[in-house]
Amino acid sequence: MKPTRILLALILWPVVVLAGPPEPLAASESVADSLWTRDKLTGDWGGLCTSLAGHGVDIDLQYTGITQGMLSGTGDEDFDFGGRADLLLGLDTGRLGLWKGGGFHFHVTQRHGDLPGSRGGALWPVNTAGVLPLDGLDNFVASSIYFTQRLGDSASMLIGKINAVDLLARDPFFGGWGIHRFMNLAFVAPPSGVFPPVIMGAVFNYTVKPVTFTFMVYDPNDRTNDYWPDDLFSDGVNLALSATWRGEIAGRASSIGIGGKYSTKEGVDLSDVVLPPGLAAGTKEGSYNIALDFSHLLYESRAVPGKGLGIYGKAAIADGNPNPIQGSFSGGLAGHGVVPGRPRDVFGIGYFYYNFSDDLQDALAPLVRFDDEQGVEVFYNLAATPWFRVSADVQWIDPAAGANDHAWLFALRANLSF
Repeated sequence: MKPTRILLALILWPVVVLAGPPEPLAASESVADSLWTRDKLTGDWGGLCTSLAGHGVDIDLQYTGITQGMLSGTGDEDFDFGGRADLLLGLDTGRLGLWKGGGFHFHVTQRHGDLPGSRGGALWPVNTAGVLPLDGLDNFVASSIYFTQRLGDSASMLIGKINAVDLLARDPFFGGWGIHRFMNLAFVAPPSGVFPPVIMGAVFNYTVKPVTFTFMVYDPNDRTNDYWPDDLFSDGVNLALSATWRGEIAGRASSIGIGGKYSTKEGVDLSDVVLPPGLAAGTKEGSYNIALDFSHLLYESRAVPGKGLGIYGKAAIADGNPNPIQGSFSGGLAGHGVVPGRPRDVFGIGYFYYNFSDDLQDALAPLVRFDDEQGVEVFYNLAATPWFRVSADVQWIDPAAGANDHAWLFALRANLSF
């Protein structure tokens, strides 16, 4: 089937779903059990889901289908299709009758299809859902297996194998795994150069209202395919410390946070990446990233209290060698429940800029033009039903591969919650 026909079918799909009103419910049929109003496509499984949740077992199973292509730019402009299934399982030790405040969390993913991560010469993946977790293509990958424990009213800890994007699950702007909100990695999980896609370590939170302090210690290597802490910290250790204030500015919910990450792992000296044959590049030890982030709710939704239209941003500086990143900014607007009559719809407009290492750019200059990278992304996520969402996504990228033209990309997503 031609890409244009695929696009037309996907565009009309939600229209067909929304065009006709559902049949009137029978007198004996509960509104909550209606196909049009239930939270999950498969319903409550005859009460089993509610029963499991009451006993501490929370299950979230989703499937997302995506088609994306390049409208203009350098390289292949074909529209490709792929998808992923995500299973999130939570076990609450208190509701299970074991001990209070504890929990076990699992995130299992399988990807399929042919969705190129980077297109048009872009360094950062324009389709995060199609590349993360790593090695998840046609394989089941458990990217999160961790334990949490509340320590009184003010503290908590998290320890184990953790998908970095899972840590942003509740963020209204960043996060979303590339299946709910933004698709570009610069928004889903802004790269810092010192935080791999999947970490193995521990996170400690302590709150002295209105400030929350977070301390992290984790292995510097990506642990996507590791299910046991073998060779933990054998290449060094990464440390992170941050403080986040949450309160109100001008009567609206706001937050300001500052944090730093430091790695002792040795990296390649980026000024030596291009050397004559027979000469080995040198190494440098120690890399850092310091970031400032902020959020401010401009308008609170009447339909969804606590959410609405907000402005968000994250700016950072880094060492630039051995960290390939020297500075960055990601931010924009996000709206939740602000479109009249559409309380479940979500939209976002974002801009990012990454200033890459001067040492790396200078070293590559004789061979290839390697620039900084910037881009704009706009998406709208329409909730056709509580369990079925359709998103349209447009991106403009000024790629790091400087010899390439600016790229325009378009994507459609369909997300089903079972």
